[in-house]
Order: sequence, then structure tokens, then C-alpha cells
Amino acid sequence: MKKLNALFGYGFLGGLVILVDQLTKWLALTKVAEPFKFNQFVSFNVCFNRGISWGMLNSDSTNVFVIVTFLIFLVCCGFAWHAYNQFKNEKSVVLETLIISGAISNIIDRFVYSGVVDFIVLSYNGWAWPTFNIADAVIVFGVFSLLFVETFGRQK
Repeated sequence: MKKLNALFGYGFLGGLVILVDQLTKWLALTKVAEPFKFNQFVSFNVCFNRGISWGMLNSDSTNVFVIVTFLIFLVCCGFAWHAYNQFKNEKSVVLETLIISGAISNIIDRFVYSGVVDFIVLSYNGWAWPTFNIADAVIVFGVFSLLFVETFGRQK
């Protein structure tokens, strides 16, 4: 019963991440027709990333897009296998769930929009971070948190 409750919780968390990410992308696509400055640090500008992080491997080529998407899918499956093994060993997989659900949401974009919808721009004093979305932020948070936990000790 304990594992079933945990599985439900992970499923709920993952579903929530995907729902919030897809909802914010839909809002960006339907409400942000042109770049919009929220304040001096945050603005919204919709763009499509057909590559990986920070636009690396971005290409108009369908073949490159399909190969990159397939590789991302394989990495996601491998990481899901790792999370499954952690779960079987009764370890928390909250951070893994965040990473996987963010990746799944971005994979959904690749099939629905032929690219990942990015729209959040952080900037300061002429410097701008590459455009990203909620799923990207969740993935980065999950990866850095997982690295921290694995470096300084994982609790059951």
C-alpha cells in the first residue's frame, strides 16, 4: 500500500508539472503575439526550439530534428529506468519525477508544434539568459537538486 500511495503521488506530481507547463505554453502561444516586457528582469517572447538546451543542435532539417527527438526520448527512457530502480529500492524519486515530467512535456511539444515552445526571457543590464519554459526550469531544478543530493547523501 505504501508503494501504491507513493506511485500515486509521483504520478500526480508528474501530471501537475506537465499540466502547468502545457497550460503556460498555450497561454504564451495564444496571448503573446509580440514580445512583452513584464518588468525589467522578465519578458515573454515566444520561439520554437528544434534542438536541445540553449538552442544547441537547432536545425530546420527534419532529419536532424527526428534524430535529436529520438535521442532525447532514449535518454528520457534510460533515466526513467533509473528512477524505476530507485523506486523499487524504496528510495524517493521526487527529483527524478520532476526531470522526467519536464522532459515528457517538452517531447509533447516536439510532436504537437514541431519544436519546443520557449517563451520566458530573463535579462539584466543588457545580458539575457536563453529563452526557456516551465518544463526547462523544472528539469534544471531537478538535475541540480539531484546532483546536490547524490553528492551530499540520499535519504530513504
